[in-house]
Amino acid sequence: MAAFRVLAVLAALLLLMTRNLEALEIAESRHLLARTGFGATPAEVADLQALTREQAVDALLARTKAFSRWGTPKWCEVSLAENAKARQKEYDSWKDLPQAERDKKSQERERIDRVRGAELKAWWYHEMLTTDTPLTERMVLFWHNHFTSQLETVRDPLLMHEQNRLFRAHALGNYADLLKAMPLDPAMFIYLDSNSNVADRPNENFAREVMELFTVGEGFYTEKDIKEAARSFSGYQFDPATGRPVRMEQYHDGGRKLVLGHKGVFDADEVMRILLEREERVAIHLTEKLWQEFVDERIDDQEVYRLAAVFYKAKYEMKPLMRALLTSDAFWDPARRGILVKSPVELLCGTMRSLGLPAEPVDRLPAWGRRLGQDVLDPPNVKGWKGGAAWISTYGLLARTEVLDELLADPAKAAAPWIVDARKSGGEGIDAVLRLVMAVAPARPIDRAKGFDAALRQVIRDPAYNLK
Repeated sequence: MAAFRVLAVLAALLLLMTRNLEALEIAESRHLLARTGFGATPAEVADLQALTREQAVDALLARTKAFSRWGTPKWCEVSLAENAKARQKEYDSWKDLPQAERDKKSQERERIDRVRGAELKAWWYHEMLTTDTPLTERMVLFWHNHFTSQLETVRDPLLMHEQNRLFRAHALGNYADLLKAMPLDPAMFIYLDSNSNVADRPNENFAREVMELFTVGEGFYTEKDIKEAARSFSGYQFDPATGRPVRMEQYHDGGRKLVLGHKGVFDADEVMRILLEREERVAIHLTEKLWQEFVDERIDDQEVYRLAAVFYKAKYEMKPLMRALLTSDAFWDPARRGILVKSPVELLCGTMRSLGLPAEPVDRLPAWGRRLGQDVLDPPNVKGWKGGAAWISTYGLLARTEVLDELLADPAKAAAPWIVDARKSGGEGIDAVLRLVMAVAPARPIDRAKGFDAALRQVIRDPAYNLK
């Protein structure tokens, strides 16, 4: 009997190994692309068809980039130092004006920044719509929701672009390097009011968020740790000569601190080092967020611990973690298809990319995203968008249907070559659409009798279309 059990286990392992070496099926390619990008196109599916799971994941990871595809708005070409000096000069020119004139100048500056903020949001949507490496943009979006900053609070679009550039440069790089850059990231610095953190009046905002949200997570630090860390982060002021925070010794608390059991005369760098030494806890905390983003809202502790071990053994390198996550049996489990809800950005960009809808005018996309609850560059609070099922409240589903109706107001504009071919094939064409854009079967029957375009509209209005 024992020998029989051993043989059974060996047979199961052999079957699993054989399956993992097989080329991807269409449904598997679609699943990988939808989870790591913005929908799927037949060309993208075809690219993966001859590959195994591991080869497909390696191909996606190899394509990621550390820079944007397209040029940024002209005003983004100014350096942070030039921007800071110009703004300071502008503000100084107002100080002797009558109050009414100062108000007019201030309102004009706010108007310019609003226009530039809208341009920056449209630029990022254009990147997501046209990127040849969707996983890069998905990771930039992930980091934006992890290290949140709000344009509305920062009030300087150039600083938000600089942060977006930072996220892209580290999209799948080393997490420790990205984390260590955050205390002095200009947008983060302003958003969390770090300028007011001085020795005699500590501001705990960044110290709290770096522990609760960025590293060890709730329950693994004390209020005393936050207070002591805040003292370590004190004394940095925004330097108008460089456009970046610099430490001013007269405002820094140079006394001894006790942070997470470590005693010393700590500054910001040393506190970040102490936090990163809690490697198992930091790895678990980030892996849980990535699991919920790419695999399942429900945490599987055993799998998360296994993946987190890969992460900290790789010294916080992101690619080994993402490879382990995306090649895991849990990720490929058919029972886990169609259990995650597309974010508004995924819904909009995925629909437009898959169907070949015209990107112009791209400035309508930020407005639609805002209606659906995801205003890029303006997350709701320090915890970011909750995501998951929170996207589809009763109102959320109705708003999605309305926006998709506007997006596909003229179905003939869905002009991807494969859609043009599918339109000629009638009912069979709709079957091709369903195979490519749906993670699960439609919740409602699709009526093919009224023609391809009417059926296409039914597909994207179906509640199941919101799932990935």
